Amino acid sequence: MRSRSLRRAIVFSVLLGLLATTGQPAAFSVSKSEVDRACEASRAQYQEYLEARAKFEKAALAYEEVLLDIEITAQKRDRAASGLEQRQAQMGEVQVRIEEQAVQLYMQGGNADSFVFFAGSVDELITGTEFLSATSESDLGSLDDLLALRADMEAFQADLEALDAQLREVEKERADVMAEREETASAQQTAFGKLSAQCQSLQAKYEAEQAAKRAAAAAAANNGGGGSSGGGGVGAISGFRCPFPGSSFIDSWGFPRSGGRRHKGVDMMGGYGAPIIAAASGTVSVGNGGLGGKTIWLSGGGYGYYYAHLADWAVSSGQSVSAGDVIGWNGDSGNASGGAPHLHFEIHPGGRGGGPVNPYPTVRASC
Repeated sequence: MRSRSLRRAIVFSVLLGLLATTGQPAAFSVSKSEVDRACEASRAQYQEYLEARAKFEKAALAYEEVLLDIEITAQKRDRAASGLEQRQAQMGEVQVRIEEQAVQLYMQGGNADSFVFFAGSVDELITGTEFLSATSESDLGSLDDLLALRADMEAFQADLEALDAQLREVEKERADVMAEREETASAQQTAFGKLSAQCQSLQAKYEAEQAAKRAAAAAAANNGGGGSSGGGGVGAISGFRCPFPGSSFIDSWGFPRSGGRRHKGVDMMGGYGAPIIAAASGTVSVGNGGLGGKTIWLSGGGYGYYYAHLADWAVSSGQSVSAGDVIGWNGDSGNASGGAPHLHFEIHPGGRGGGPVNPYPTVRASC
């Protein structure tokens, strides 16, 4: 199994390579000194929060590493299974050829009746002295093919068993890391709740600004946009409301996902059944199925907002909502089944038909 350090390097390199900006940088300007002054009255609580957030980010990154390991191992397993299936089909064709050769020997009047019709298996047939002595040199090629295919099958079968064991191991690791992520997320939210309102507001905006700066720097290092579009986000959106108050999340834009996909949103962790909020005023459309499970598209103010993995809806298609209304409840539907409940949230400038941009800077400034 690949080492944690290598997995971490892959995750970070993917993130840095994909962060590019097609819109304007986030429109926030909060300095660290301003945050320090606002949080001076609760210095001990502020330090507790910073430490709790660092632990959560470490656990969240470890979870991303495990997801990457699962994806790589699953791809290897699929290739081994495909190779085994292909060799099995080829072996069946070769066995038919060998049996046909045996029948031809019998029809030619040789003394092959005993080994053709009384052999209990192809193995007994091809190892019989009568068959081997009666088979021409050109026909022995089928036997060579059979033996080569059998060796290949044994190798693929061994690989398949080893990869199945590795998948079971990494799935157990995922459960352990997921529990740690949930525990550190709760601790972070508790610590954040101890801060003053002004300290909370400025800290959230400062973190959002730093995320936007990192995205802009990555885009510049990538010569202005060689990565995935929308990595820098769109910054502040007038009237935007936090879609999942009290949730915990990291900037996971561009991280690997199953099937060779890249993450095109932000995963906001929180309790199952917690209320999910309309980020803006507009019209909703609900859906059910596919990777997203129970979903909502919210269109308003020139943007499309996509919510996935809900436990249930509080709205119906065509309904108008106001920013801050409860529109659903947090869950684990779709391909989030078996994982931690969370909201997958996307922002699409130009509406539902527009491509997604990194929502983290916008969401972090409001949550």
